[in-house]
Amino acid sequence: MIFYFPKPNFIPIAISTCKLNCKHCMGKYLKQMKTIDEGEKLVKFAKNYNGIGFLISGGFDKEGRLIGLKEMLPTLKKLKNRFYIAVHPGFVDDELSKEIANACHVAFIDLPSENAIKNVFGLNASTEDYFENMDKLLNAGVKAVPHITIGLNFGKVEEYDVLDELKKYKNEIEKLVLNIVVPTTKTPFEKVKISKEEVLEFVRYAKDNFKVSIGCMRPRSLDIDLIDMGINEMATPSKKAIEYAESKFKRIEIRNYCCGLIL
Repeated sequence: MIFYFPKPNFIPIAISTCKLNCKHCMGKYLKQMKTIDEGEKLVKFAKNYNGIGFLISGGFDKEGRLIGLKEMLPTLKKLKNRFYIAVHPGFVDDELSKEIANACHVAFIDLPSENAIKNVFGLNASTEDYFENMDKLLNAGVKAVPHITIGLNFGKVEEYDVLDELKKYKNEIEKLVLNIVVPTTKTPFEKVKISKEEVLEFVRYAKDNFKVSIGCMRPRSLDIDLIDMGINEMATPSKKAIEYAESKFKRIEIRNYCCGLIL
């Protein structure tokens, strides 16, 4: 059993604030990241940083693009030889994809359902657009790790079509990260609920088709159930889950970086 603990050796960095304000987040998760919005500031931070790398994320504009990414890429290119750099780019064009390939090691790609795009992100886009976006990055030579958030449309598990489409990429995708929607205070998702049985059924279906890691965003009450169903990679587990895995497997492995990395 492999458990991932990203902080403090692999930290998320927000390079911008958010204009999209998706209903499940409303910018709250950005506040848990370290904010560095200029290349010079990132270089200064990196001089005293002893970790192995960082995830570049942040706020998105009304078209779903990561604000400030293009301006930050020259700095990331300079730091690439010293640190492992992941990026959460949002929508890109062909030129930006090439620049990302030169500046980063891996891209985390969201693949939401049609209803989640409309009702939660508020974007005028489709699931097909997200796959075309991933195609641009893959064609540019970027390693891509897709992320699917189960129940992103207000707790409804509607991601099967996304997963079925992703099967076409089996030869190009080394790992799939699954997150699970959680209630977030002071957002429209504050009282959202999701069926445990439906979540586990979806995870089982995904696991039959891909190497799966369970990401940071999820109800920790599901950890032991996920372990019992055969999941062997999980980020930031609960204390109970660690103790349970130790008793079940006798041996666990701790990795001090993000579960989406390909090393």
